[in-house]
Amino acid sequence: MRLNHVANKILLSDTKKLAGAEREATVKVLHHLKEIDKRKLYCDLKYSSLFAYCVHELGYSEGAAQRRIVAARAIAEMPEIEKKIENGSLNLTNISLVNQFIEDPIQKREVFKEVENLTKNECEQKLFEITGKEAKPKDKKKRVSKDKIQVAFVLKDETLALVDKLKNLIGREMEMDELVQFMAKKAIEAVEKTKFKQTKPRKSLPPAKVGRVISASVKREVYTRDKKCTNCGSTRNLNYDHILPYSMGGPNTKENLRLLCSPCNQRARIKAGLLAPPGKLHVYK
Repeated sequence: MRLNHVANKILLSDTKKLAGAEREATVKVLHHLKEIDKRKLYCDLKYSSLFAYCVHELGYSEGAAQRRIVAARAIAEMPEIEKKIENGSLNLTNISLVNQFIEDPIQKREVFKEVENLTKNECEQKLFEITGKEAKPKDKKKRVSKDKIQVAFVLKDETLALVDKLKNLIGREMEMDELVQFMAKKAIEAVEKTKFKQTKPRKSLPPAKVGRVISASVKREVYTRDKKCTNCGSTRNLNYDHILPYSMGGPNTKENLRLLCSPCNQRARIKAGLLAPPGKLHVYK
């Protein structure tokens, strides 16, 4: 697009109108994201989260995706901020910052008023004055080779002391990558044993309980078979899900059970008519 022929006043006027239209479009996007999140529709496209959907399906950068998700959920909680986003007095960056500093919804409403028309730095300063907290430094990741990523993050003194204690107990020098792998594997083993019953089966097991309770042996078989969400492939927040819902007569057998992550589990319940999202929507599946 060439604009060198456009008069100065018209160029400035048109740009201001376009900026306003852009904000209006952003609010519409936020409402769409809010509804998609409520229905967990991203699961139908095999995405494990609204964030993954925004990045990979809509093409937003990670930062832009996160800001829009936070703002969409803030609008759901506080509809009055929609007009402030439209008129430009409240931007997505400051909404995200307030969400990072403030948890109480009532306090958020008041703080949103105080950070209107502030720059990011001014907003951070205002939030520091209100809460006494500094902005959390972001974890940084940078790929340095085909199979290596440089990671920078902040640890509390207590956490670092625990890491040092572990090093001393191991009794030999370990590269940080080796140490993190060691800790992660031990943690995974511990969680799998408790959450997914990945313990060695006993020689004599008591009869399986009748009802909703799934036996440990069935849980072991299902987890060993699936290992991840059978819909989107995520390994986060996995749940045992009845393919034919339990309330519809589905049995607690390995053939009728599968692993689903929490969002995909909610989406499956919505599609089965067992879970209605908030609001007055009835027809969608």
